[in-house]
Amino acid sequence: MLKKEVWDALKRELECLLILGAIPLALLWDRLVVNFGWEFRDIFSGIFITTVIIYAVYAGATIFQSEKKDRAFEYLFSLPLSRWKILQMKILPRIIILILLVIILILFFNVDISIFGITFLVLFFVSAFLSIGINSIVINLIGVFMLYYVYEFLWKILTYFFDSKNISIPGSLGIITFQLFATALLLVPMGIAFWLTFKKMDVKPMKLQMRTYYAIVLPTLAVLITFITLMFKKYLLDY
Repeated sequence: MLKKEVWDALKRELECLLILGAIPLALLWDRLVVNFGWEFRDIFSGIFITTVIIYAVYAGATIFQSEKKDRAFEYLFSLPLSRWKILQMKILPRIIILILLVIILILFFNVDISIFGITFLVLFFVSAFLSIGINSIVINLIGVFMLYYVYEFLWKILTYFFDSKNISIPGSLGIITFQLFATALLLVPMGIAFWLTFKKMDVKPMKLQMRTYYAIVLPTLAVLITFITLMFKKYLLDY
């Protein structure tokens, strides 16, 4: 199984790397149309970062794609492996490739990993946690980016909230702290819902097994969005 999952993860990476083919098109567009004077390194950096973001989302969204496509959950659950081991074999190859791509960003493009690294992990795990309850990859991707905006608003609102209570952390350390706080508030309930659902999953249609998942995820999102809305109104009134 591990070999199959490694190959699936590599396949997703190769599919995403095809986006790099847009680099010569971007150069031609700049030289022949807009004349912004873009350098090759700037174009490559922007497109490569976009590629890593897309891989993070795509790798998470397709974590169960082969089982859904081939109706192979019965085979998956018949393996002499615990559910936790199966989940490890599915997630680890994708996470390792994501980490390698991030290392390339650090070494060659001086990306601030202290901030971007959290973003990549949020995108991957939100996508993976949504994948268990959503069959359509397109809907999954839309859901990921909607929840990413929830995350973005949440950590900024948390920053404002604690600043208003005279509890502030200066500089990039403060940004990282509140991003991690927002990440935990979003991903921990989703992760618990994902695991409880996967642990008890059988060969019945997924939509019949989502009660626990929705019972945790939907109230969590409702609370977070309500908090963001109330604090955002207060933020607008104050500023």
